[in-house]
Amino acid sequence: MSRRAHVLSVTVFATILLLGYFAVQGQRPEPPMPPGQTMNPIVPQPARQTPRMQRIREGTAFKDMHVFFRQIDDRTALYTVEDNRRFMCLENLELERILTTIQEKPERQFWRIEGVFTEFRGENSVLIRRAVVARTPLTVAPQHALP
Repeated sequence: MSRRAHVLSVTVFATILLLGYFAVQGQRPEPPMPPGQTMNPIVPQPARQTPRMQRIREGTAFKDMHVFFRQIDDRTALYTVEDNRRFMCLENLELERILTTIQEKPERQFWRIEGVFTEFRGENSVLIRRAVVARTPLTVAPQHALP
């Protein structure tokens, strides 16, 4: 047997061994999860049946938007005064300052803000860059006033 044939047979044998090893490893069950942990696959949210407002493109800046804020569980939502659209706020230092001010002086419920829109899973959120307390707009409906 020539040297070339010997090298070729060793290469073929090693390749078959590696393929067999990977085939066996591919059939092994997944290792068990540690106690107290669960594995939740990432799945797309089901389509909603309710009509949606048109989304605003990621990175769109806005200025002088008149809004008021409400807590929803542990998140903060802002509502536009003009058309009562709701946007979830991304947490940052500016939002923390707004919430602190509202907590200390509840009569300061209307704000004029600047920021940028973001998108995540088909929903817009708002990142606030600047906020100033605003006067109560004339277009406010009674349901927006605090009790």
